[in-house]
Amino acid sequence: MNRDDLYDFRSRTILHNKAKCLKCGDVIESKHHHDFVTCSCGNLSVDGGTCYLRRAFTDPDLWEELSEYED
Repeated sequence: MNRDDLYDFRSRTILHNKAKCLKCGDVIESKHHHDFVTCSCGNLSVDGGTCYLRRAFTDPDLWEELSEYED
């Protein structure tokens, strides 16, 4: 999955809403609606659980999308 897939999530079921911070190495996952999770260095946050994908970051080049969808 790449970042362009973030814009096409509404037509698929989200199984795991997660991303990796390339600054501190943390893999973080939002597990339910409004579950806002931030990595240990504060560079990346994920939100939305299996309802929606939301990302917040300080450096757009220092994170990797890891979300998984039902086929």
